[in-house]
Amino acid sequence: MINKKYLKLIRSKGWSEKNNFIYNLISTRIIDSIDLLNISSTEILEIGINENKTIKYLQNRFNNSNLTRADICNTNFTKATKMNYLNIDLSELKLKNNYYDLVYSNFFLHLSNNLEVNLRNIFDGLKSNGFFIAVIPAVDNVYQLVNTMYETDLKLYNGAHRRTNPSIGINEVFTILKNLNFDAPSINSDNITIDYSNFRKLLIDIKSMNLSYCYNDKKKFFEKKNYFKILEQFYRKNYYDKSFLLDIKLSIISAWKK
Repeated sequence: MINKKYLKLIRSKGWSEKNNFIYNLISTRIIDSIDLLNISSTEILEIGINENKTIKYLQNRFNNSNLTRADICNTNFTKATKMNYLNIDLSELKLKNNYYDLVYSNFFLHLSNNLEVNLRNIFDGLKSNGFFIAVIPAVDNVYQLVNTMYETDLKLYNGAHRRTNPSIGINEVFTILKNLNFDAPSINSDNITIDYSNFRKLLIDIKSMNLSYCYNDKKKFFEKKNYFKILEQFYRKNYYDKSFLLDIKLSIISAWKK
């Protein structure tokens, strides 16, 4: 089960535009998908505040719309004109029925004990002809870093700790969408390969995503400098080819409500 207290703590740290490189890359997938739609939106909901690029695009395209940003902790966000901010419980997501024309989420919905319940609530919250789009990490997201951390764990601890929050496979998500009567559900896999000349910058970008493992069995101590020294050695051995390679693997989910 997710440790809600810890998840809220790491979400409360907020994020910096300076180190928000990965979320901004992901946001282009959402923007490109919405840009193809012939829709007019008056009520828009963002679930999980991880970047500003998408909301700025929506402000420009739907300048008379009501924009609502929702997260489990909004303490670091400045309330802006024409925007509302909501605190939500992602395990018990409750939205106004038949209220939103567009609901979107960038790398957030997988942080739940029950994605099906949240998708049902999103369906109920959409108006007729409303559109839903979300990006969640694929099950093998950042596999280079995850595998290298397991290798480092085995060397130092003779066992491996859980390092990433579990995501959900595309077949299972598709089945849920169909069972909930979403119209024209679509799930596309995508991959963003990033080349890092500096291993420290790779770690900074990952850390800035605030996606630390947040389940109740999370280890109780933080890693020391020696851990990251060995981690870099293994990473260089396994995934270095003139640069440190990192694959951001995505599942892009979209559907309509009739």
